Amino acid sequence: MLCTTRVAVLSLISALLALPVQAEVYTWTDAQGNRHYSDQQPADGQGKTVEVPKVNTIEPPPDRPDLDRSSSDSGNSGSGSQQASYRRLAITSPSTDEPVRANDGSVMLTVETDPPLSSNHLLRVEMDGEPTDVSTPGIGQSTYQLVLPNVDRGSHAVSVAVVNARGETLQRSEPVLLHVQRTSLNQPGRGGANQAPTAPAAPRAPNVPAPRASGT
Repeated sequence: MLCTTRVAVLSLISALLALPVQAEVYTWTDAQGNRHYSDQQPADGQGKTVEVPKVNTIEPPPDRPDLDRSSSDSGNSGSGSQQASYRRLAITSPSTDEPVRANDGSVMLTVETDPPLSSNHLLRVEMDGEPTDVSTPGIGQSTYQLVLPNVDRGSHAVSVAVVNARGETLQRSEPVLLHVQRTSLNQPGRGGANQAPTAPAAPRAPNVPAPRASGT
């Protein structure tokens, strides 16, 4: 019985301690010797105030700005769709490992993008790992043709890159390997087609014996 009473008293005290800080807790003993606890004074006003320990409260941390969103917004401003990516960015012609006949060194590339190239971006051709001066701005279409001039004979790795207005490379295609073939001016059998015709040699006079001296 005593144990049950103690448990009940402790439970009541715990419940009373959970009340707002400004509420007071009173205790008193009735005629039968039972101790009571309440947040209200008994009718006879003989209740004693119980000192309630201060409840520790934890203040929630202040709201932090959304740093990720701020960074994203600042990165997109001025560059237009900084994080944009293309599901497809490829050189579709010529095919990789394809021989390309280009006597004047000009190689035409066909490039496809999906979605269409943004007006804030441009395509720039790269050859053998180096950027070239060949580029074209986005005009809202998916297919572009670019001419790469003065390509030397031999094998070259060619790719295209999507570049933003600040010159930053956003995406790059897989390179294609091209084998450029050019006709040499020194190739046998080709010289006459590139040289002026030569005039035929004048005929040589026949050998005429010299006249004999008179009186001999």
